[in-house]
Amino acid sequence: MLTPKFEVQQDETCITVKIFARYAQITDAEVSITEEVFTFYSSPYYLRLTFSGKLVDSELEEYSAKFDADAGAFIITCKKETPGEHFTNLDLLTMLLTPQGATGVNRPSIEVIGGNDSEKDEDFDFSCEQTLPEENIVTMGYKYGFGNNSTGVFSVLQSELKDVVDINDPDNKSAPERREERVTQEMSLFDEDHYLADYFDVDMTQQFIEFIPEFYSITSDEVEFSEQDQQDMLELPRKEHLLDKGTKSMAFLGLADILYAWCYNHRITLGENSVESAWNVAKLSSTFSWLDSFTSLKDVAVSSIRRSLTFPLVRNWLLAQQVLKDTAHLLSLGRKKVLKCLFEIRRIFSASPPRYILNQLYINDYCVWLQKVKENKFISLGDSLRKVRVLKADVGLDLDDLETAAHLVLKEEETLTPEQNINNIVTDMAGMTIIENGAVLGNSSDEALLQELPDSNTEEQRDLVNLSDTDSSSSDSDSEESDDTSDSSDSSDDSSDDSDGESSSDSSDLDSDDDTLSENDN
Repeated sequence: MLTPKFEVQQDETCITVKIFARYAQITDAEVSITEEVFTFYSSPYYLRLTFSGKLVDSELEEYSAKFDADAGAFIITCKKETPGEHFTNLDLLTMLLTPQGATGVNRPSIEVIGGNDSEKDEDFDFSCEQTLPEENIVTMGYKYGFGNNSTGVFSVLQSELKDVVDINDPDNKSAPERREERVTQEMSLFDEDHYLADYFDVDMTQQFIEFIPEFYSITSDEVEFSEQDQQDMLELPRKEHLLDKGTKSMAFLGLADILYAWCYNHRITLGENSVESAWNVAKLSSTFSWLDSFTSLKDVAVSSIRRSLTFPLVRNWLLAQQVLKDTAHLLSLGRKKVLKCLFEIRRIFSASPPRYILNQLYINDYCVWLQKVKENKFISLGDSLRKVRVLKADVGLDLDDLETAAHLVLKEEETLTPEQNINNIVTDMAGMTIIENGAVLGNSSDEALLQELPDSNTEEQRDLVNLSDTDSSSSDSDSEESDDTSDSSDSSDDSSDDSDGESSSDSSDLDSDDDTLSENDN
């Protein structure tokens, strides 16, 4: 039998069920209503719904039914036994499909006694440090997954293991061992250069920090399930989770860890998922990547922020803090918004093999369980997370010292004088040699660099030029007098003029850097 797609609406006196069964045998359709249970059958479709209130029995024939040929849907209107009664959770299709007393697949059959809502109104102090449940390795093996109800899964999935989680051989490692290895990896893979590059690249990170996700502009009452969300709910297993108080608290903390990863991906992609979204969510969540469990909200926040500074493309402290605020706000919107986020993760993982395993280990069970969690639990978790304060010292990456050192280096570079900058250039030109006539000995690149430097007008170089002119003039004059004494006066003047030209040419080479000359003189 096929479970058809359906929608449920209500008014003061009636419940209307719209069942999309295009290929049904219309003449064979049957409807049965007994108190809170509604049943529809028309081959090959079968639908059984359990409502929170009672309906008028079908034997009284006070319901109406018609078939909309254009939509291919049966529209059945049933009267409420108590007019004005509000039926709850009509948009949580999995709850409607789950009969009273149903339990998880492949688990011992346990009947739930005592009312429709199996979730007791227990108070949780999420800021209080708790302890993980003890594991009985002899009889059960090391456990993980939602509610710690899975074990031995990866023993038969070794070929796919490395593409799903970071931990090696999780079936033979306890929760404390997994956590210790996780923290060690996060500390060792932190890249200081990458972090500082994003720290100083304000323009690049600011666009993500200033982005305003759409869930800031809606209220909890305005959240609606899409058609795809409803289809996802129909695909969920029909089960009920019986969790003790400690396991429930652990599940809530894991939920905060998963939602932080979703919020980071949502902000870094500006609300549009990309081909990297599955990796972003799986990598940032310690629940997914290390099958880890948490004992406090502070533990969740520290782990999430540290991973956001270690693994993804954009690693920025202010961005990590903003994502933490996003997570708290998301939780304050209640159950429906949280479920929509989990359905989106479920679709992302389904389209990214072999991460579908994470759906089976966590997401499917979360989506079933959260439909029965009361609204005040989400609000309480969001309020508690909003109060968590994570300092840079808490993540253990020496961020304060790293940023301080980087600022000192920048400040030192900014305070260098022009002369110091020239000295730095001179240091790079250490292979050059200057001889008396100003010629440069060295490779051709050194000569080209020297000729391209601007002329210097320092007093020291002008003195050197004048001295060179005098020496050159005297030398040339003496040479002319020895050759021709009759023209000594004219020759001396001509020589002096030539010397002026040569000295000017030589001084242009010397003008390249007076510090270079001083160093060679020394």
